[in-house]
Amino acid sequence: MKKLLVILLLLAAWANANEDLRIADSCYAARAEKANGDKANAKNAKLMVEHYVKAMADESVQEQATTGYVKALFFNFRFVPFDKKRRKIIVDSLKVESEKAYKKYPKNKEIARVYTAAISIWGNDRGALKSVKEGVANIVRDVATDAEDWQVLGRAHFVLPYVPLVLPWPDKKLSDKYLTMALQQDPKDLNNYFFLAELRFDQKRYADALNLIERGLSRGIRTSYFLEDKRGRWHLKELQKKINEKLDKK
Repeated sequence: MKKLLVILLLLAAWANANEDLRIADSCYAARAEKANGDKANAKNAKLMVEHYVKAMADESVQEQATTGYVKALFFNFRFVPFDKKRRKIIVDSLKVESEKAYKKYPKNKEIARVYTAAISIWGNDRGALKSVKEGVANIVRDVATDAEDWQVLGRAHFVLPYVPLVLPWPDKKLSDKYLTMALQQDPKDLNNYFFLAELRFDQKRYADALNLIERGLSRGIRTSYFLEDKRGRWHLKELQKKINEKLDKK
């Protein structure tokens, strides 16, 4: 009788964890619902995180739930409104949680991509000395290369703090290489057009930048990535406006 009770309890726990995962996944799939512009609904975003955390307690779905959890945290950081004073707390938490997940599942490319993005943001926020001390550049290089995340690697080469004589990294030539590879890898992601166009703007290659912007805007918005692409289009249009204003002054 006791064995039967234990089996029933285990089955109940398994069912609840999977139900939590189902709810969390459905919240993630519906992450654009009730959005205000490109700002996500905070209640839905909070719900997805809570249910991923609950699902992570069950080993049978732990990796899947952990993957959803770090993606949900990153989504919250990008699209849920928060007080600017809380940025440091949120970025610290995103770095810590994604790092823990990566150490547990180092072969999981989705987790690796969130981790590299999180530590790049963290390093950029903290500045050059802290980034060097924490080895941010090396972590991004190694993890992103292993995950073939050319977007993050190229972006990090463009925005991470540079320390002359101490750090031979980042490198804008490598940024060009990897951002070009990222666009070839995923031409549907509007951020790939924006990041490469921003680099072209920095290189004063304005015609090339405008061409990339037009190509990105012509793709429209994907239903499954509504908020991501809406934000991407806004960035492309703002950069387009900035370039045209600069050209008009010449």
